[in-house]
Amino acid sequence: MTMNDSFQKTYDQASAFQKIWMDSFTKLVQAGSIGLTPGTPPPESLRQLRGSIFNALSESWEDYMRSPQFKESMKTMMDNAIAFRKANNDFFTQAQHAVQGTAREDIDNVLAAIRQAEDRVLNRLEAMAERLEQLEGKVAGAVQNGNPKVSRGAAARKPKATAKKVQTKSK
Repeated sequence: MTMNDSFQKTYDQASAFQKIWMDSFTKLVQAGSIGLTPGTPPPESLRQLRGSIFNALSESWEDYMRSPQFKESMKTMMDNAIAFRKANNDFFTQAQHAVQGTAREDIDNVLAAIRQAEDRVLNRLEAMAERLEQLEGKVAGAVQNGNPKVSRGAAARKPKATAKKVQTKSK
């Protein structure tokens, strides 16, 4: 698709949009120019006319908003807005790097790496907690069954390495 084709397509869509606005405005002006005084209510025929105009307007607008042209123009507009935002972000990132500053993209990458490391540490801690609960359950079951290899005092004692560390610190 060439630039002229794209321009022509955009022009046609804008023309269709303008035509709908002009038709709507013309119908509204015609409905309001019947010649009523400001304080008097409109007669029933004018109420019906106004209702039919509003119904016709709402139907035409709904048809237009559901039309492929409108959907295509909205898609094009959203794509252009996204492309502009991306180009804007790239420009400011390059400008920050040019003056040897920290860009938002750099900070976002560091934060993502920190979040990933945090998730990995939390997952490991959860796995260790599960293993510890399993071991505590086995020890408690052995104590309740009267297993001679596991006594209540042995399960409650601290490891010997910790006792040695305490002795060396007190010297």
